[in-house]
Amino acid sequence: MAILKTQGLIIKEINVGEADKIFTIFTRSHGKIKASARGVRNPRSRLVSGTQFLCYSDFVLYKGKEIYRISQSQVIKNFYNLRTSIEKLSYATYFADLTSEVIEENYPSNKILNLLLNTLYLLSETDKDPMLLKAVYELRLMSIIGYTPNLINCSNCGTAENLKYFSSKAGGLICIQCAKNAQQGRNFELSQGTIQAMRYIIYSPVDKIFSFKVSQRILKELNNILSDFIITHTETEIKSLKYLNNILEMNKEEKNI
Repeated sequence: MAILKTQGLIIKEINVGEADKIFTIFTRSHGKIKASARGVRNPRSRLVSGTQFLCYSDFVLYKGKEIYRISQSQVIKNFYNLRTSIEKLSYATYFADLTSEVIEENYPSNKILNLLLNTLYLLSETDKDPMLLKAVYELRLMSIIGYTPNLINCSNCGTAENLKYFSSKAGGLICIQCAKNAQQGRNFELSQGTIQAMRYIIYSPVDKIFSFKVSQRILKELNNILSDFIITHTETEIKSLKYLNNILEMNKEEKNI
């Protein structure tokens, strides 16, 4: 029986039977894999601490006929603070679900894994605006998997003048004239600040992408654009995003009371 030793992040879990679970693990060596753990829902199980949702651990796994089986797990980072806030946990769940949706099984991508781990760390351990973390994560992730939006010239006619709109269908910025002539899809009017923020997120070194702040107006524009961009190019609506938006709306209403 083949043995796999690797580090990985638990991005999904499903209860099976009375005490077992099947996990989706984003590993360094093999990308997204599925692995089962017997009796892990028993509080006394030696695998409990290292197999919590959004826990990054060292794993020893055995390759079965269909999926792996977890033999050992040792916590590296558990992102505990995410569990102290329903809002932060909702953001983190969305990040994990989006990642699981866009990556393929058995296809390693340490760029994506490192981006996800860094985002979860900032969400868990700092006071960075979660909405900004979301925008950075979404845009950088889409760029890594091959959907970098064109932010240099008009995605329809090629001009570099009057770039004031964004079209998910066209794949990036479009000029005023092309926006008027567009027959299909949504066109989002952007401020120059939003365009600059998008360029910064895409083209900055990985260790600098979270080192900036923007206004709430720009964050709102980024959120609207990226939600449409992701749905257009993945053809999937992430259910946990709807839950996150509901949580944010309830929090907003409570603050206004």
